[in-house]
Amino acid sequence: MKETIVLPGYVDDMPFSLGYEVKGGATTLYLSGATAYPLYYSHPAFGWVANAEQSDESDAGMSLPNSIKEQTQIVLENLKIVIEAAGGTINDIVKTTIFNKRMDLQDEVNEVYNAFFAGHRPARSHIGVADLVSPDLLIEIEAIAVLND
Repeated sequence: MKETIVLPGYVDDMPFSLGYEVKGGATTLYLSGATAYPLYYSHPAFGWVANAEQSDESDAGMSLPNSIKEQTQIVLENLKIVIEAAGGTINDIVKTTIFNKRMDLQDEVNEVYNAFFAGHRPARSHIGVADLVSPDLLIEIEAIAVLND
């Protein structure tokens, strides 16, 4: 069972939870950092193909949206694909870590994030970073989920 942590006497209206308590025999799922690239792709930093037959595009043809809002939506959809493959839903996510190259656009990220989770508020860290695996990437999100709750 998972339960959000809410401090007594405080208004609980943040776009994230302070924490989750997990009890019992639930399964914990750790999701790797997702980006706006397809889940399987030719890795731009190393020039190798993780799974060539499932790559959507070659390195030369791979392009990303310039908008952090569009990239955030793709990232969240990629996380959803992985968690659903494990038998869960986005409501099973208890913690996210956002790595953001454009902290000045944090409000745009929050807009997409809040719409995606539709009232579900995982614990969250939002960290400004100088670089990600590709210069065109603006955001990466990793997550922890609790299944079979």
